[in-house]
Amino acid sequence: MKYIEVHNDTNRVHRVEDSLPSNPAEAARFIECSNDSVEINWWVNPADDSVNAQKTWTIEEARTERDKLLDCTDWMVLEDSPHYTNASDFAAIKTYRQALRDLPTNDPVLDEHFPTCPSLSGPLSS
Repeated sequence: MKYIEVHNDTNRVHRVEDSLPSNPAEAARFIECSNDSVEINWWVNPADDSVNAQKTWTIEEARTERDKLLDCTDWMVLEDSPHYTNASDFAAIKTYRQALRDLPTNDPVLDEHFPTCPSLSGPLSS
């Protein structure tokens, strides 16, 4: 038996414990999980509190998430971005953004279909 704390905005597990914390206020934030394999970043389905390693996205959800991720990287391809003058960073960001634009290709879309944002070397890379 595990106890998990779930981030309300993302429905992602962000803390896993073998037992409830002793502080009652802290313990109230945890839910019991029968899946002993549960890990941080697993997805909790709010409809039935089931826990899965990946979220299954509908086409509409995937497009919305993709659009958010594209919006977050728009500044990186502008001429005044520090990544614009770094050829390897700029190529990596362009490749990442193209992979995002290619989503979704099928229904349902799994977490594993989303590309990972590249590690960049320039300032403000996080």
